[in-house]
Amino acid sequence: MLEYPTFYLLKLAIKYETTISPLFLLNYGVKNRYLLFFLLCYCPFAIGQQTYTQVVAEIKKDRLSMAAHAIPYDSCSTYFLDRFEKVIFPYWEGTRWDYNYYTNTPGQDKVIACGYFVSTTLKHMGFNWNRYDLAKLYSHDMVEQTCSGVRAYSDLTTLLATLKKQGDNLYMVGLDNHVGLLLKRQSHSWFIHSNYINSMGPIMEKASDSRAFASSSNYKIGFLLSDAMLEKWLKGTLITFTR
Repeated sequence: MLEYPTFYLLKLAIKYETTISPLFLLNYGVKNRYLLFFLLCYCPFAIGQQTYTQVVAEIKKDRLSMAAHAIPYDSCSTYFLDRFEKVIFPYWEGTRWDYNYYTNTPGQDKVIACGYFVSTTLKHMGFNWNRYDLAKLYSHDMVEQTCSGVRAYSDLTTLLATLKKQGDNLYMVGLDNHVGLLLKRQSHSWFIHSNYINSMGPIMEKASDSRAFASSSNYKIGFLLSDAMLEKWLKGTLITFTR
């Protein structure tokens, strides 16, 4: 098999602003698993040039390729955070919130409740679960049945101060009557949720500035991307829930 130089593939990707898929890389001789991961993360999707269905399919291909090439968990976590923030979430902006709705696709004419936003976007990232079963759980139960390192807080200041010391990860947080995701990136924490205030819908905002996040008296929070969950994500293991 002809093996192209790395710089050539990078030059090709930049020139055509293209998404480099694992199948493309493998077909052109990229066998080093660390190089494969680097190319996947730093040659991003062209947002807006692909349909949502297409990007979900691309993420699935990437996931299967990383599983096949035994990409380390920390690299898989980096990939997951990057794709969730920069690829999946942007498509959901403009979708509206309503407690009774559960669209499976984003759009300005679509509506989704907070629990379904969490269960649906993570399913589209590749977790093999029934999005209805997860979304029907109480917010605190959603956290307990999907996350590791689960802790309870009654003081928002303490929660944010503790989170600031933690490593980068995607956290799920259950509030009194709401649920969302906390994206921890270095010293910043972003609350990603389907905002019920003014039926705003999916939004990414600083956790410290979020009215919805501050509205709760009790919080249950845990990190999603443990090694065990990443293993299930990579293998497509079925995850079930109990009520």
